[in-house]
Amino acid sequence: MKLPIDLQFLRRPFERRTPPGSAPGTAAKPEEEVASRLRVVAFGPEDFEEAEIDNVDKVRDYLGSYDVTWIHVHGLGNTTQLRQLADLFDLHPLVYEDIQHPHQRAKAEEYGDYAFLVVRMVELEPHLDTRQLSMVVGDNFVLSIEEASSHDRLEPVRERLRKKVGRIRQMNADYLSYALMDSVIDHYFPVVESFGDRLDTLDDPLAAGYTHDIIPQIQKISSDLLTIRRNLLPHREAIRNMMGSRFTRYTDNTSVFLRDADDHTSQLLDAIDAYRQICSDMRDFHFALTSQRANEVTKTLTIIATVFIPLSFIAGVYGMNFNNMPGLNWEWGYELTCLVMFGVAAGMMTWFYTRGWFKG
Repeated sequence: MKLPIDLQFLRRPFERRTPPGSAPGTAAKPEEEVASRLRVVAFGPEDFEEAEIDNVDKVRDYLGSYDVTWIHVHGLGNTTQLRQLADLFDLHPLVYEDIQHPHQRAKAEEYGDYAFLVVRMVELEPHLDTRQLSMVVGDNFVLSIEEASSHDRLEPVRERLRKKVGRIRQMNADYLSYALMDSVIDHYFPVVESFGDRLDTLDDPLAAGYTHDIIPQIQKISSDLLTIRRNLLPHREAIRNMMGSRFTRYTDNTSVFLRDADDHTSQLLDAIDAYRQICSDMRDFHFALTSQRANEVTKTLTIIATVFIPLSFIAGVYGMNFNNMPGLNWEWGYELTCLVMFGVAAGMMTWFYTRGWFKG
């Protein structure tokens, strides 16, 4: 039976575009045809410039002219442009492959004079999904490539840069990459909290016994939470890798802030585990409630059947077709039989009541 559209577990399946056995670094053309948009944000403590460009060669004009240059690509449709950027920054073939294949788990790796980061951006509408954001972090630049999405998770960082909020304009490229990662992780909070709100709305109907369509909703919430956890957990591993002594790209000043991102990730994972436990408890409550109702029905039917067993016996005895049976021709035989049957039923009901069978 096909489920309604709002109950189907809609997610993009894992897909690897290169055939098995391909050489490392092989990149396949992405199936999406969303044209790439190239945006540059260049800044320093006092300087700031933001522009949308259509030529990779113009990126060279910004590199070296500002303290930090942020090159952002939205969409993977323009493979020629991505190839030019890979050549411009001398990206390793494995890095280029990971950028082109947006099914990577969150991770942090170092390649000589730059670091390569992958984070997963969460989306809740129209259904739960995650998108890949790849970042190449150098001494004075950050190259970010975002899988096409209808939601802009990085706009808060741009706004901080425009308005010179906080210390971001005084910091280096490694801090910018942290700010981008932190913005992505922070957007998990409203998504995770929305599942808590949905569970709260299901709690009262479940307690009232309206469980017909609640269990599929609980199951979907639990499944979505598991998907979020599976995508979020590698972020904590990547952040702790970035804070490790073997990861040299990040300075001590930025590592302090990475601890805060690690704390946010742990908070999210704890909340997800708590909500999944609530889902499990609600399912257990539903099954217990269903079992209790079944027991109540069974008890009621048992009482009815038990009461009617002796009555059926009396009616059966005096319903036999024998000529010589005591009381058959007695004037008050019918009334006495009904009185005896009523008395037996009343006595049994009284005994059941004293035993507590009618209590909930």
